[in-house]
Amino acid sequence: KRFVGSLRATGYKDDIVLATSPIHKMKPGVENYLRTNRVLSYGFGYGCKKKGGRRLLVTPAGCTLTDWHEGGVDPRGPRPLALIRYEFYEQWLKSYSEQSWFLILDTRDTIFQRNPFAPDVLDRTLPVDLHLFEENRQVKWVGQCPFNSAWLACWGRDVPKRYTNNSVVCSGSTLGPAHGVRTYVDGMLKEMDSQQCHVKRGTESDQGYHNYLQDTGYWIKQGLRVKSNAQGTGVVNTIGAMNGHRVPKHMKGRLDDFWKARDAEGYIINWDGTRSPVVHQWDRFAKELLKWIDRTVAH
Repeated sequence: KRFVGSLRATGYKDDIVLATSPIHKMKPGVENYLRTNRVLSYGFGYGCKKKGGRRLLVTPAGCTLTDWHEGGVDPRGPRPLALIRYEFYEQWLKSYSEQSWFLILDTRDTIFQRNPFAPDVLDRTLPVDLHLFEENRQVKWVGQCPFNSAWLACWGRDVPKRYTNNSVVCSGSTLGPAHGVRTYVDGMLKEMDSQQCHVKRGTESDQGYHNYLQDTGYWIKQGLRVKSNAQGTGVVNTIGAMNGHRVPKHMKGRLDDFWKARDAEGYIINWDGTRSPVVHQWDRFAKELLKWIDRTVAH
């Protein structure tokens, strides 16, 4: 309800596509809710050898798809679900025209406050093929974050040092027209297949690939015009880092009175004072936001 319900409440009427459990494994009421809200739900089966070790990720690792490939054999072998999802994206994108726009998002920690595709939110005439979204630069950058640095080290020990001052770009939200998003997904899959950080280093996240390809200019080399949106600007507002474990006490506080990132009605806002169309990683402020979300935007 927090993801689907808040999106429909903005007036968005187009497709919502989700990877879900098969229908027979859904909890009571879920199938009916998805049908009522016109969600394209793709149930899939998988098996995992181990669970993700970091609570922040919470996604299983060492997984293979059991019913996605012909014959039931997964040619890519065991890997994290965070990587597997790009195979879903690749197939789903084939169902849409070149005129379509796509917003790829994590679902568990995302809510909507405005229609992300509305004309007053998204200017499709701008020369941008791929929108990426950064985490808060004041409190988090590559050299400051041991996790993002470690993920980049999969390409060599010198790589995190080379990009130490770069902003962290979140892999949980990517926006663009069909050409840009297809090129993005294709590049991610190719890099995952060739680098295999989950094998070399036990990496369970896709964010290392996302940042490496951005930092090295891969997307630009593929002919894409990329806009990396600073936190608190653009369509998606990624707020999690602002309440991270490593944020100094003097830079840490509530969204409302410390960060001044909520309006009088409680909605999360961008730095220009407008309501953020999409809020990602709201759960890092769950103590402050959960009751408000369930009362105000979840339907």
